[in-house]
Amino acid sequence: MKIFIAVIILIFGFQSLTKANDISEFEIEGMSIGGSLLDFMSRDLIIKEKNNKDFSFYYKDDYISISTWEIRKQFEIYNNVGVILKAKDNQFKIYGLEGVLYMGKDSDIKECHKKQNEITNDIKDSLNLKSNGEIWIVPKEQLQAHQLSIKYIDFELKGGGAIRTTCFEIKPGVRKNSDTNLLYVVVNSPEFWKYLDTY
Repeated sequence: MKIFIAVIILIFGFQSLTKANDISEFEIEGMSIGGSLLDFMSRDLIIKEKNNKDFSFYYKDDYISISTWEIRKQFEIYNNVGVILKAKDNQFKIYGLEGVLYMGKDSDIKECHKKQNEITNDIKDSLNLKSNGEIWIVPKEQLQAHQLSIKYIDFELKGGGAIRTTCFEIKPGVRKNSDTNLLYVVVNSPEFWKYLDTY
């Protein structure tokens, strides 16, 4: 029995030291790039969300971002997850994921930045990255009326694809149903990441 336990420790110890090259190994609420959304939502519900003009977003006629709000009770970390699909793909293969955390109603943006840094450190520890992350702040003149600040931290994987964490500081009372600061974790497949360069 002691030998078996020692082998288990050696295996998991080795895995923790090996950084992933493939973005498909990064999960948001169990969903990963290259998997099928059918493993989490019924075909009818996916089609319903694709037709929901309030929450779906089309990238021309090529890709679509839809919400998984209807299954949010299954989530352990995020309040909502957006999923990028090819617009005409009936297998609903996942090309991008957008985890969303709603910060506390009266929370300071520093709380969002702290959580963003924690997630960023987890990403650095688990993925084989080209850099330690590119940080940039959106200039005030480029912000929308309901936004007070936006901070991005971007990563590109050596195996292709990209991950972005974003803190949105929101001005209360300007936009309906948008009074809290938001933290986004966005994972894009190599294919969708290349597409965004030309979009």
